[in-house]
Amino acid sequence: MVKKDKKSNVNNPDRVETAQEIQLNNLSRLIELEKRFEENEEKLASTEEKYLRILADYQNQQRRHKEQESQIIKMASASLLEKLLLNMDSLQLAQSHLKDKGLQMVIEQFMVVFKEEGLALIETDGNDFDPITMDCTEIVPGKKDQVVETVAPGYFLFDKVLRPAKVKVGSGINNTPSSRA
Repeated sequence: MVKKDKKSNVNNPDRVETAQEIQLNNLSRLIELEKRFEENEEKLASTEEKYLRILADYQNQQRRHKEQESQIIKMASASLLEKLLLNMDSLQLAQSHLKDKGLQMVIEQFMVVFKEEGLALIETDGNDFDPITMDCTEIVPGKKDQVVETVAPGYFLFDKVLRPAKVKVGSGINNTPSSRA
């Protein structure tokens, strides 16, 4: 039998490792793998968080885009409706003088179409003056800051003011014959 010297075994590829050395090597490899595993788990968690944020941003952007698109579609007819309202004002003025049933039917048909397109009348008579939905054309005797007369009707297009109402607003001074004396 050949005796093996410890020094010659160190560099000898045919050397047989002891069980203890194998366990130490496996343990050091296991520790290294655990570190790499933990690093990869952290990277994965970070990547998942970034992915979820990007996904949420994308979904928010999609929602905003759809809202903008529907708003654009709603407001696309605004300029045409404004032009038609000028003609409607002329028809209503003519109707106030002529009192024609046929003309009244045409006006009512226009109003039905306007309503279907999202147009709504701004209620003014007897209400408090609202500078957002009304333009004051004149201050007249009457209850202070209250609409006395509507000169030209105003309209909402969905939830936005398409055309403010032109109104006469009360000054707070009553102009009655008894107050002159």
